[in-house]
Amino acid sequence: MNAPGAGWPDALLVAGPAASGKTVLATALAAAAGYVLFDLDQVTGPLTDAALALVGETPDALDRAGPGRDLRRARYACLTGAAAANLDAGHRVVVAAPFSAECADPAAFAALCAALGQDVGRRVMLVYLETPAPLLGERLARRNAPRDRAKLRADDRPVPPAPRVPHLRVDATRAVDAQIEELSARLGPIRTAPTESPRC
Repeated sequence: MNAPGAGWPDALLVAGPAASGKTVLATALAAAAGYVLFDLDQVTGPLTDAALALVGETPDALDRAGPGRDLRRARYACLTGAAAANLDAGHRVVVAAPFSAECADPAAFAALCAALGQDVGRRVMLVYLETPAPLLGERLARRNAPRDRAKLRADDRPVPPAPRVPHLRVDATRAVDAQIEELSARLGPIRTAPTESPRC
């Protein structure tokens, strides 16, 4: 795991609860720093919806025990595999996903880092969007996505605990430009700033 000031990593993992702004920050980082962007919902969303429909489940089943939860391993395997293939091709990647299990379990996080090549010298870093519960509620309501129905029905929406693995915290209440400045203060200047970012 990179120390502050060590420079931008090969693989930057952007994590946080639903509606914390992961995709927004990851997209901005891809544009600013020349990372290839991988977002869990973009990479696996349509296939996940189709798989859930085949077993008669709705998108919010991902938050319940049963077939939705069973899809998690496959979704993350697709995401990680695509990111690892681009790392193998010499590209840096930014990967946006909740990474809830990996944030909570150091062994799961170590396995993720190994899959992305940390054991062969690639630098992997986790950025966590710290988001207060009221802001999460507002953003979930504004997004009003089918997959968020269970979260919107919850009377008490606790904010997930801070990751139990090494990470950099970013204040999700700040504008995305301020978030990138916050990261630059810790990691150093952004290495590249292409006019058009590769995207997947």
